[in-house]
Amino acid sequence: MTTLTCPKCRQGLPDDALDAGQCHLCGFPLDGPVVLGAPGVRAGGTRLLLAAGGAVLVVAVVAGFVYYDRADASRTQPATELAALTSPEPASPVRHVAPLPHEPKSRENEAVPVDPPGMGDQGRPVPIAVVPPKRDGPRPVGVVMKVDPKIAPQRHFDHPDDTAALPDLNSGDRVTLTGKVRVLRLGSVNGKGALDASGLVAEEVVITGDLNGEALVLVNAPNGKVTVGGYVIGAAKLTIVAPGGEVVVASTGRVTGGATMTVTAKRLEVNCPLSGGAKVNVTLTAGGSLKLTRAEEGATVTYRKAAASDPPPTIEKGDLHGGAKVLGP
Repeated sequence: MTTLTCPKCRQGLPDDALDAGQCHLCGFPLDGPVVLGAPGVRAGGTRLLLAAGGAVLVVAVVAGFVYYDRADASRTQPATELAALTSPEPASPVRHVAPLPHEPKSRENEAVPVDPPGMGDQGRPVPIAVVPPKRDGPRPVGVVMKVDPKIAPQRHFDHPDDTAALPDLNSGDRVTLTGKVRVLRLGSVNGKGALDASGLVAEEVVITGDLNGEALVLVNAPNGKVTVGGYVIGAAKLTIVAPGGEVVVASTGRVTGGATMTVTAKRLEVNCPLSGGAKVNVTLTAGGSLKLTRAEEGATVTYRKAAASDPPPTIEKGDLHGGAKVLGP
């Protein structure tokens, strides 16, 4: 049997409880909705009883949700709908599996495409190393060939890129050089030491040491350059043949003490003093020039043109003292 139920204590109420306006057990005021159901039982669904102006209007309302048995629903709903309710995640994509067997196809007889020369993967250009052919000809520039006057006093050079280097020569050393080199380097020549390189064509000659005693040195550098960095003293004789080239006596050098220097070149520049009776004989080729810094103590400089038809050379005498002379044609 269905009776009125107190919303607070959930106990059954007599029919006259609404007229009294309160629960006869707990005193809860009954001026609003009253639950209709069996005493002491919590209903899954809800029916509301509204009391207004002493009249009771019972209205059946579905409040919140309709209660149903899930076990019964799962038996009646289709399997696809049940899966959609229980698993909101999307189904995994279908994977297509190739038919067996899965062994890779043999490429033994398959033609492999070849990229054009100079092109790599995807047609990108790749650097190509060019290796020059090996040759037995001239050695690379910068090779230094040392001359030992005790072992090879006569030496012929046939490699124009070489540098010939001589050690200091002493009395009794007689060296003869022929052929062609790029650079000839010479240290000191002492006593009666001698170097005859008049048959050796060099692009450049560098004399770093002193020529003293009765030293004798002859060098050849057509259209090249000759640098004298040391002293030419005593009875030493230095002969330089460089037609069309340049001869420079550095400020660190000195020509003195009766030494003789004979030069053939387009330009002679002496940046050190000439003194002590030293003699400098100069032959200037076409367009030649002579530049002196200082001459003293009876030093004598004599110059002339290589050809009578050449224009007059440019002469800078520098400072002349103590009977020093500069003589021309």
